[in-house]
Amino acid sequence: MERKDIIKRIQKLLSLSTSDNEHEAAAAAAKAQALLSKYNLETTDIPDLESRSGKAEEAKTRTRQRLERWAFNLARVTADAFDCDYYHSTKGNTVFIGVGVDQEVCAWTYTYLYRTLLRMGSTYLRTECRRLRSNRSKKMARESYLRGVVHTISQRLQEQKRQTPVTETGLVVVKEAAIADAMPDTVHTKQFKPVNLRGGDLYKGIRDGRSIPLSTPLGHEQPSKLS
Repeated sequence: MERKDIIKRIQKLLSLSTSDNEHEAAAAAAKAQALLSKYNLETTDIPDLESRSGKAEEAKTRTRQRLERWAFNLARVTADAFDCDYYHSTKGNTVFIGVGVDQEVCAWTYTYLYRTLLRMGSTYLRTECRRLRSNRSKKMARESYLRGVVHTISQRLQEQKRQTPVTETGLVVVKEAAIADAMPDTVHTKQFKPVNLRGGDLYKGIRDGRSIPLSTPLGHEQPSKLS
């Protein structure tokens, strides 16, 4: 495909990324981000994206009203991987703030990982924690396991970001300022009580986190130059 065709395709995807259909919007945003990365394009190359590059916007995903610590950790590492910030609302939404299409891709990625880990946690309780007698022990085993999974996901996302940076170096400060301005003033930092993790369950989570497909739009493709 020629350069002009790639740009037209990205512009079309950007228009779809504002669709009311959550799945269509997420898929379009992810594909637009993938094309930007694959062909080493900058925001100034895409008129529709350039107009959005100075303003931070929100993208939210439905989660449980009370997030567990592992889920907060997952939101933090996912937001960092896509140069976004986040907060959790009392209505049960985890909201990501970013520039361009970053926040849509980040929210899409988090939704996929969050649901995947919920299933893994349920399976772990059913198969690995049957001999635990107290609910407290089971809860601690599950939390330890999922913390291990998040630890590995964090390392993998950071490696992916090093291979294919989301933001051009010169735009990092601009993005950070826009995101800070868009963050609600009423957001408070969640304070957690210290907990003791179970080493064996933590290790199993670290191990199992390596097998999760990171279905993020960036993938591991090397950027291709357009002539």
